[in-house]
Amino acid sequence: MSIQGVSSTPLPSLLSSLTTDVVSAGKGGVWESFSTMLAQQVKETDRLQKESSHLTERALLGNAGVSIHEAQIASSEAELHLRLLLQVRNKALDVYHEIMTMPTA
Repeated sequence: MSIQGVSSTPLPSLLSSLTTDVVSAGKGGVWESFSTMLAQQVKETDRLQKESSHLTERALLGNAGVSIHEAQIASSEAELHLRLLLQVRNKALDVYHEIMTMPTA
């Protein structure tokens, strides 16, 4: 029975992939995909808010096919998306403020 040491892990390949990611970030790769994902989440949150509003209005007016439970579930889902989006924004602002207060070399 042979035991392989820790040094047998492919550390150089991991480092090269990280370096590739950092280099591509300079070209807008990683940041562009993050901003695209963030824009999609803003649109999705807006869509859920509008859908929740619409379902709530229909449920309160007594339209057939929409129960108060469906409207409440849609409202909760929209609220959850909004809270998550706000937390991401708050974390991004914290990082920005921390970077701005870093001493320059």
